[in-house]
Formats: sequence, structure tokens, C-alpha cells
Amino acid sequence: MEYIVFSDESRYIQDRFRSIAAVSLPYNSRSHIDTISAELRCFLECSKKGELKWKNVGRKDKRNVERAKTAVNFVFSNLSHGLRLDIVIWDTMDSRHSVEGRDDYENYSRMYFHLHRDLMRRRESNARWRLHPDELSIINWDTIRDCLSSDGAWLRHTQGTPVLFEEARWIAPRVEIFQEVDSAITPFVQLADLFAGMAAYTRTKSDVIKTMLTLAEQEVKPDLFLASVPTESTKGNTDSGRFKVISHLNQCCKKNRLGVSLGTYGYFSTRNPRNPINLWHYEPQHPHDRAPTREQGLSA
Repeated sequence: MEYIVFSDESRYIQDRFRSIAAVSLPYNSRSHIDTISAELRCFLECSKKGELKWKNVGRKDKRNVERAKTAVNFVFSNLSHGLRLDIVIWDTMDSRHSVEGRDDYENYSRMYFHLHRDLMRRRESNARWRLHPDELSIINWDTIRDCLSSDGAWLRHTQGTPVLFEEARWIAPRVEIFQEVDSAITPFVQLADLFAGMAAYTRTKSDVIKTMLTLAEQEVKPDLFLASVPTESTKGNTDSGRFKVISHLNQCCKKNRLGVSLGTYGYFSTRNPRNPINLWHYEPQHPHDRAPTREQGLSA
């Protein structure tokens, strides 16, 4: 089987919480991908203002909220056709990242590798892959491709003996195509941007979201709560618009029993990573798991 993946990041060198989202689906044919991409483009493009991004959801143009909700509906309507949405979120203040001279660009590369290796494991053995990240000139994509194509990336050591993930007969995937794309003309990358932004946003605003969920259950309009919160400029209105999209995604996940939690922590997380919507909050994998540092910081 062959799959195609489109990915984009959110705040990869800004803010405390950062994320990468990847949308993957079976690659039946180029014409099939073009057809559903055209469907996406209809509601993701903001007329003459360009592509829809999470940073613009909830701001002046109220139509962006409805566009984002339609994007959520698109994801759910395609889950039965094999679409997956995988997102990794990391905290730059945890024990892994609180290191002097942290190299955010190299760390992004490693997170991209972790996310894609994980999502590729969710498909069948020996699958073929077409990977299409959003353009980022500061990332060495050739190195990432080499890592994902390396047999060593798919081995784990059990009692000193290296075996393939899951079981000894599981065959490593093959990366057929690895090509950057322009998000402005690639609707699936825009879709990844929306969900990457939403995931990082819920971590940043978890306290506010928990309060808004409580108020919504009490049939109190969250807008009234936000109006009483001291914020700069129109931030309260922005949060209110974004909460409508977050609430819509939460309701869709509950309706489809996908095991995606929001109310527990105030941010999206997935209990079972095998589910088709998987939000992975990265934690250090072992005591020596540390974010990479810039060369000039190594001697400190």
C-alpha cells in the first residue's frame, strides 16, 4: 500500500508549546488527491487574502471560524477512507528542552522524525510513502529522509538483540518521495497548519479552555467570561472564536468515540495512539533524552 503525508508546524521557534501536524491518507492516484485537494481549497482559501491559518482564526474575519469548523468536518468525513491526523506537541520548558544553547531548528528536525516514524508504524508493514512537508529552508530535509529510510530507525533492542518494531516479521516502510511543497498552493498542508496551531494553542490556553468548557456545560456563554478577562486588544474575542472550533472538534471526537480528551487537562490529548486522530504530547523517552544544542553551547 502507498500513502501520502502532508505536514506543517506551529511556532517552531516561538512560544513555549510547539507542534507539528501530519495528515496522511492512502495514495490511490494523483487525480484522486487532486480531487479532494480541490474540495479542501474551496473552504480553506480566504478569497484574496490567501490561505487560512490558525493564527487568523477568531480574528476580524468571522468567516474563518466557520471555515475552520468545515475543515474539522472534512477530516471526519474522510476517516473512513483511511485518513489519519497525527500531531506531536512539546513543551520547551520540560526537562528535555530546558538546556543551555538549545538548537530549535535541529530539535524541530528530530520532532519531525519522531512524528513521522510513529505515524508510519500505524500503517501496515512494508508500506510505501510520499512525504510532503511545508517549505522550511533552515531544515536539512535530506538528513531526515536518510534517517527515515535507515533500517536502524526501525530497530529496537530487546535483551541485547535488535528486532524490528512490533514483531520480527514487520518490514520497514519505504520512502519513495520526499519533497517540500508550498503551503499556499497545497490545501492539505494548510489543513495540517490548522490542527498544529490548535493543538499548541490548547496547551497554552488550557486554564481558559477548562473554564469555558465548564461554562458551556452550564449553558453560560463563554463570550461573557472572556469579556471579563483582562486581555490586550481583542484577544478575548479571538479566544471566543477559537473556542467554537475547539468545541466543535471535541464534540466530533466524542460522537465518533475516538478517545480524544479535552476536558481533563484543558488541551487535546489521545489515549490510544492507534486511533486515527492522535495528539501526542512528547515527554523525555529516557534520562539521556535531551534536546540538541548549538555547537557554541556545548562547552557551557
